[in-house]
Amino acid sequence: MLKTLLNSSIFCAGYLLLQTNLVSAAEVYQLDETLVPVESRSAAQRQKAISIGLREVVLKNSGTKASISHPSVQAKVKNPSSLLSQFGYKEIDGELFLQVSFDHQRIIQLLRDAQLPVWGKQRPLTLIWLVEDDAEARQIVNDESVLDSRELFQSASESNGVPLLFPIMDLDDNMNVTLNDIRGKFVEQVARASQRYQADYFVMASIDTRGESVEYSFALYPKSTGETMSTPLTSKSKVVKDLDTAVNEIISGVSEFYVGRYAIADSGSDLDSYVTFVDITELKQVVEIEKYFKQLSAVKSVQLTQLQGTSAKFKLDLFGTEEDLRRLMKLEPRVSVLGESMPVTPTDDGFDPLPSNEVQGPEYRWQG
Repeated sequence: MLKTLLNSSIFCAGYLLLQTNLVSAAEVYQLDETLVPVESRSAAQRQKAISIGLREVVLKNSGTKASISHPSVQAKVKNPSSLLSQFGYKEIDGELFLQVSFDHQRIIQLLRDAQLPVWGKQRPLTLIWLVEDDAEARQIVNDESVLDSRELFQSASESNGVPLLFPIMDLDDNMNVTLNDIRGKFVEQVARASQRYQADYFVMASIDTRGESVEYSFALYPKSTGETMSTPLTSKSKVVKDLDTAVNEIISGVSEFYVGRYAIADSGSDLDSYVTFVDITELKQVVEIEKYFKQLSAVKSVQLTQLQGTSAKFKLDLFGTEEDLRRLMKLEPRVSVLGESMPVTPTDDGFDPLPSNEVQGPEYRWQG
């Protein structure tokens, strides 16, 4: 329980929900640091904890457990000193922890060199509609629940870097969603109730702890009513040994889907894309856009190629594909897509013109 409470505090501090309840997506911080429980301050305990911490950080930055078993990663786990940034001890409620931080660029380079996926700090925000059956009652777990499952979900979401929201279950929620809606997978009903929450996806899940084992089921759906609701994006039902395992498998299942969609491995090809932003009125907007692109896991480098009137055009060298880039850009609340732009003609505004036959992609507006 103590470790769970600790992870819950990290969960709250580690995620910055961008204008909470006003926009979707979340920025995940502390991707390069973790707290590892230790029995003492001995060198042996410290070295063991640093190796454990590196595995946790690799998992958070790649999103896939397979990355931990890669030979290159395993070699660094055995000798993590070259990636270590700093460490220090913390006592929390009488329990000793080693707080470990690693060099972000070296972690990312390790993943890139191993051709493993890299999951950036901006990630989908997931709303979880969870029905729990225990010996006392059947209930929908809400944002203020003190149930073990609520705390375990927070712990698992921090470990996997998957931001979560639980419904508040106020009068509106209780009028719109019932236990049977969630358990029966009445998707349209739950989708309508989810619209008030600025999440990107929602999960309908159930956990039954009344027997000697635990049975769980979950299904993931896009929140947007513009996408089909007939089939879940991913789903699973299983009987496992305990509640902790059930929660971790639900979060892992959701995480694996997100990694397949948003984590980008180096394709090894020289791919580029041209992106146009309009209604630029201040130079600081250009700086913010460049900064935004530089932190995207799909982007190797960014170059401003044209600045004419209120229009700014950027050339992006990519790790993945243009489709990967567009998916990531859809998560950014400061970016809104306007439509397809026309071919660009040469100008003498001081920047290298794009090829006149280069048809640009969609135009965007920066709302920062």
